[in-house]
Amino acid sequence: MEVTLEVPETVAQTLGFTRESLPRRALEALLVDECARGRLSRGKVAELLGLSFHQAEDLFRGRHVPYPAKSRADDDMANASLPKAS
Repeated sequence: MEVTLEVPETVAQTLGFTRESLPRRALEALLVDECARGRLSRGKVAELLGLSFHQAEDLFRGRHVPYPAKSRADDDMANASLPKAS
């Protein structure tokens, strides 16, 4: 799918974006926002953007995207297959 986004030249200049860099930045912003909303995982965002783990973490850190909070139920489910302590 191709989406056309019109950005006034003055806005792009004010933000410091070139015509070449703006489409990538817009895609990053969309994917990072969807991750922050819980609709995409960090790994999926990295995959879609072609980033390594560390590059993706730098992107999230730069955009102040927190790690999702884990609940006790999440921990219980993750640990369900571990042997029980004696």
